[in-house]
Amino acid sequence: MSNKIFKTGHSAVVALSPKVLKDLELKVGDSLKVETDKELGTIIIRKAKRQDQLPLGLKIRPKLSTKY
Repeated sequence: MSNKIFKTGHSAVVALSPKVLKDLELKVGDSLKVETDKELGTIIIRKAKRQDQLPLGLKIRPKLSTKY
């Protein structure tokens, strides 16, 4: 599969096909982690884990029950 980089606003974008989204269980709005390997010329895209989505310095706290 070959994809083209295109511009939208001030960003560069690569579109993912519906098949790729389905295969990786991704949906529009999901956070992704992007890593690069310059030597190999590769880009690795992974679904971000919850801790990857938090700003630095914040810790995950368990959700408090709202039952009384």
